Amino acid sequence: MLDTRSRWKVVVFSFEILCAFIRNYFVRKKGEAMMQRFLCVLAVVLTCSFIGCTTKNTVTEETKPAVKEAAQLEFPKDYKNWTHATSKIILDKTSPLYGFQQVFVNDTGLEAYKNGGGYPDGSIILLGFYEPILEGDDIAQGDIIWYAVMKKDSTAERTGGWIFDGFDGKTFTSTVSDPIGGCYNCHMAKKNREYVFTEFAGEVNPPDEASLESEPNDFAFPVDFRSWQHSNFKVILDKESPLYGFQQIYVNDIGFQANKTSGTYPDGSQVIVGFYEPVKEDGVISQGDIIWYAAMKKDSTAAEAGGWIFDGFDSESLQSKIDDPVAGCYMCHTSMKDNDYIFSKYVP
Repeated sequence: MLDTRSRWKVVVFSFEILCAFIRNYFVRKKGEAMMQRFLCVLAVVLTCSFIGCTTKNTVTEETKPAVKEAAQLEFPKDYKNWTHATSKIILDKTSPLYGFQQVFVNDTGLEAYKNGGGYPDGSIILLGFYEPILEGDDIAQGDIIWYAVMKKDSTAERTGGWIFDGFDGKTFTSTVSDPIGGCYNCHMAKKNREYVFTEFAGEVNPPDEASLESEPNDFAFPVDFRSWQHSNFKVILDKESPLYGFQQIYVNDIGFQANKTSGTYPDGSQVIVGFYEPVKEDGVISQGDIIWYAAMKKDSTAAEAGGWIFDGFDSESLQSKIDDPVAGCYMCHTSMKDNDYIFSKYVP
């Protein structure tokens, strides 16, 4: 493709040859005056045609939509209101993915994330990397280290239709100077899953909702708890512990503010802990199948248990499995009376 300067050179050269031919013809046939008038008209026509063609090409190139190669995005500070998808722990400090990984997905991309593909534009997946705190066989979630974010944008053709970025855990400023080399090239290994590594964990499939009706002074299993706010996370690897497992803690909207501030919970607040099998492989601990659920519901009339109804639920039938909630649950929780009987604390 010739640039504008080269096009002008070609036109001038062609025009000079044409003029020599016409001059020779007109001098012999029509006279020099007629020749000069014809050359002037011809010059104007050719110049206008060339300018029009050049302008058309320039406009077309300028108005063509730009292909995004390494565009950045704003940090989504409301991500804790999204659905918590899964968790993983990498304890190798030399790994670029070291830490407690918490994955969140916005509403736009949630169904596609669950299905393993079909993401519409605007889908966002965020991974928070937190410091793992090791206490014997227990691993707790510490302070945030950094965030990885990917946003679906079909114009980002050179990065598989996604915009990739990373953010500092304190300042929320971008930390990735080369999203292609630093992010996309690695995600190409999951091209068959639209470049997404993680998968949704902990979906609840009740056998029969009619069978989940609660008894007096009890409450039914909250089948919608995966849409609640994710509060905290912990792993207990000691299989002899009654709290063994990958613990995911969720709080409903009524109780979430109290959970964030360690305040008094209003009636109707619910806290549920899912205990999942820890899957250990090559220094990585992933969230496996559900083992059982522990749950609490605030009810100020339950005076014998500190204003809470305690229960535990079977992982398959979702039916109560606690015969004596006071002795089996409440007596242990009395040690946290100053925190309204709640052990866990919200981790931002």
